[in-house]
Amino acid sequence: MSTEPRGGESALHEAIVGLAAPIVRAAGADVEEVELRGQRGSRLVRIVVDRDDGIDVDLITALSRDLGDALDAEDVVDGRYTLEVSSPGATRPLRTGRDFDRNRGRPVRVSRLGLPELTGTVITADDRAVTLEVDGEQLAVPLDEVDHGRVVLPW
Repeated sequence: MSTEPRGGESALHEAIVGLAAPIVRAAGADVEEVELRGQRGSRLVRIVVDRDDGIDVDLITALSRDLGDALDAEDVVDGRYTLEVSSPGATRPLRTGRDFDRNRGRPVRVSRLGLPELTGTVITADDRAVTLEVDGEQLAVPLDEVDHGRVVLPW
């Protein structure tokens, strides 16, 4: 759900995740990542959110407002900071069953550990495997063989 914080930022990272998760969940989405950059007084707090049917600008706007208000009210981040709320983006690596499942019906390229790369359309996915349609046949690929996948973009 989030990147590993560096050094002494662990408590701040956990405080932000703890504050953000229920707000994001109430909006029908999930916190995918929380990233902290910079130092006190000039910090960037990036919160990446996603949901099964995708993220739109209205949701990002509402979450930015709600998360900013909550961070300020709880005074979680010392000093000045910039809050950035975003979606994972189309080029984000797919690693978990949930990542692949959110891309059902889309073509993906899957890099496998020590095995040839596969390109196919996501049929289903769970915490054990992703099922792809490759050349008209369904192929279940265990996630423990997957390094990562990427959505094949149309351009």
